[in-house]
Amino acid sequence: MRFLRILALVALCLAYAPTPALAVTGYDSAYSGESAFVTISPGQTLQFQVFFSNTGSLTWTKGGDTQVDLAACLADKVTCNAQDPSESTWNSGWISTTRYTTTTQATVAPGTLATFAYNIKAPSNAGAGVYRFNGDLVVAASGARIHPEGYYQDAEIQAIGNVPVPTPSPTPGSTPFPSAPPSQAPAPNPNPLLCFDGTTDGGFNGHCTLITGGATLNTIDDNSNPNDAYAGVYYATQSNNGKNLAAVNPASISFTYAAAEGTTASGGSPRVSIPVDSDGNGTFDGYAFVDTLGCNNGSANNGTLSLSDPTCTIALGANTYANWATFVAAFPTGKIDDLSFVIADQPGMWTVTNVHLGE
Repeated sequence: MRFLRILALVALCLAYAPTPALAVTGYDSAYSGESAFVTISPGQTLQFQVFFSNTGSLTWTKGGDTQVDLAACLADKVTCNAQDPSESTWNSGWISTTRYTTTTQATVAPGTLATFAYNIKAPSNAGAGVYRFNGDLVVAASGARIHPEGYYQDAEIQAIGNVPVPTPSPTPGSTPFPSAPPSQAPAPNPNPLLCFDGTTDGGFNGHCTLITGGATLNTIDDNSNPNDAYAGVYYATQSNNGKNLAAVNPASISFTYAAAEGTTASGGSPRVSIPVDSDGNGTFDGYAFVDTLGCNNGSANNGTLSLSDPTCTIALGANTYANWATFVAAFPTGKIDDLSFVIADQPGMWTVTNVHLGE
């Protein structure tokens, strides 16, 4: 499920540290998301995907003079067209020993999104640990880096002792009978609101804590990097998943938010992120972002964000749409491609309640 990939990216831009673009005439790019880090077994093959927008003036043409590749880089995130020896044996159909892949699309025009997908295969003798695959986009012909972003994705081989042991089913009669008859006991929620955050995912910061009717999202970081914390909520089952955009009831996506004292909305946070297949061809194209700063049904710090608000702007890639109706009209065959989620990834403390994502 692509949503689970999101939890490692998220939220969406925490696995890289942007730096200024290099002077490669006509070429530029912007990181736009990636699939999740994976747990893999020796001998198993899995796929990574990463998405970059073409923000330059040239069309990237696969097999042509303007082809763009995803090159392997060393851990220093500076030396590219090179691969760490510990990961080189994971090559599974890469286009070379130091280039993972090129665009899946034949052409990527300026302003559109490119997909880079490549397989990794864990060697049969690989030991437990985390294996990191660093990379950056380069001009295929010259190897020049286009816009260093420090992209990476991780694959973990777990030690045998870390594999959770399933809890055995209780023996009939061994479980105490509840004090209240079952008919009087509250029924468990089959589709509860769920948390995710950087601390739980590992390698980042941020805490999500469920409360009655919602959750608190704490992204106040306590280390030297103020931008590596995220926290959010989602539902594991969402009726909007797979729906045509035109069939989505905009009122089904909303949440109420309140900032703690000293917290101010910034940098597109908090927001709802909606994965979109913009042309309905079965390929994920990016996230539609709706943040409290651009949704005026309430203030940026306290209020309700709802797609039914006609002044609620929608952003997808480099484009912004006046409201949900305008967004739907721009993508008549588009679909929601996976699970939507609410996320905060700028420093602050938020309470989110009445979360609706088409659950």
